[in-house]
Amino acid sequence: MKTAFQMIKPWDIIITVSFVLLSFIPVAIFSYQQSKVEAQSDKIEYVAVISSKNQVVDRITLTGHKGTEILDIPEIECNPNTVEVKDEEIRIQSSTCPEQICVNTGYISEPGLAIVCLPHKVIINIEAVGGQTDDLIIST
Repeated sequence: MKTAFQMIKPWDIIITVSFVLLSFIPVAIFSYQQSKVEAQSDKIEYVAVISSKNQVVDRITLTGHKGTEILDIPEIECNPNTVEVKDEEIRIQSSTCPEQICVNTGYISEPGLAIVCLPHKVIINIEAVGGQTDDLIIST
């Protein structure tokens, strides 16, 4: 054991400590960028876009939405009262399609996420409106 400690030189300790300190630089840079994104995210508004047969049927603002709302959209052939907006999330509550993939997708609330019902040709996707969304980093 004594020979192992005798092999370590002072410069070995200095180099090791400096590498450990340098390894935290990416964390510091990422934290700095995220703080700028969070400051901009106050200006960004999330909007759910409901499309049926390649036509935009409805646009629902999710940012700031409170409570539960069942939407009656006659252009969607799934069911009447099929789309549910709860707080800042949206989902397809029920459908007559055989696979039920759109129903099992559940709630979505972030840009880039989508619900697709192929038999009825319905797409619900979330868009970010306002602010600069170029630098937006979303982690789930």
